[in-house]
Amino acid sequence: MTYRRKVDVNPFNSITSILFLVLAFVALYWLATSVFKILTVAAPFMLVGALIINHNVVLSYGKWLVNLLKKNPLMGIGGILLTFFGFPIIAGFLLGKALLYRKVDKMKKEFEGNQGGGQTDFVEYEEVDDEPQVRLELPEFEKPRPKKDKSDDYEQFFD
Repeated sequence: MTYRRKVDVNPFNSITSILFLVLAFVALYWLATSVFKILTVAAPFMLVGALIINHNVVLSYGKWLVNLLKKNPLMGIGGILLTFFGFPIIAGFLLGKALLYRKVDKMKKEFEGNQGGGQTDFVEYEEVDDEPQVRLELPEFEKPRPKKDKSDDYEQFFD
């Protein structure tokens, strides 16, 4: 005789979970569009900031696009289109890269300054006499030998 377990299936559980999932995706879409709108307004300022901080970053990105266009025209056109439509994200990326390069340059200059690559700082010192140092001689220490036992053949290997 088999027993069947009675399962209580509530149809509203699946409907509510689907509604919450749809609500979560709507919230994510709203959040992403809000962030993209804020980045769109801030993008020109970020690009100018990247040019002020380190103009080579923007120039190297432009050179990369031109080289991509020369090597593979289809990929180059795609890169230019993505740069045009994703301008706020690219401007933020270029600003972040410029800030990172500035930080690396600061750290490099600080490191070179500590290594003596830059201006030499004088260090206080103390003159030491050329007299020989006193050396203590200790007597030799003799290790006491254990008494040999004739019954122990193992000890013969260490004699």
